[in-house]
Amino acid sequence: MLAGRYNGFGFTQGDTFVTAPVWKINGTPVSVTDYTAKMSLRKSPNSSTSVFDFSTANGRIVTGTVDGKFTITASSTDTATIPAGTYYYDLEITSPASVRTTLLSGVLTVAKQVTS
Repeated sequence: MLAGRYNGFGFTQGDTFVTAPVWKINGTPVSVTDYTAKMSLRKSPNSSTSVFDFSTANGRIVTGTVDGKFTITASSTDTATIPAGTYYYDLEITSPASVRTTLLSGVLTVAKQVTS
């Protein structure tokens, strides 16, 4: 399965960031009970250095249950530390049976904070 492409979303430094993609097959949400997930922001798809990480391990991704939802969050304190720019990402999930799937990939923009 090829990852869905989702470009054109992002946040401003110092803002709370929350997004909640839902995994569906033929319009029906997939049960993601006990799944883990991770997502990294990188300056290029080939970069070995992550600028920021979201994961179930660090609490920045929370998986749903039978709703297929992955809630991805960064606090305002977290986003203030990310340099303004354009980043590449992918959202990789792992089932309880250790099957890894990349659900989403694309470009995310972090805008420079003007008001502090």
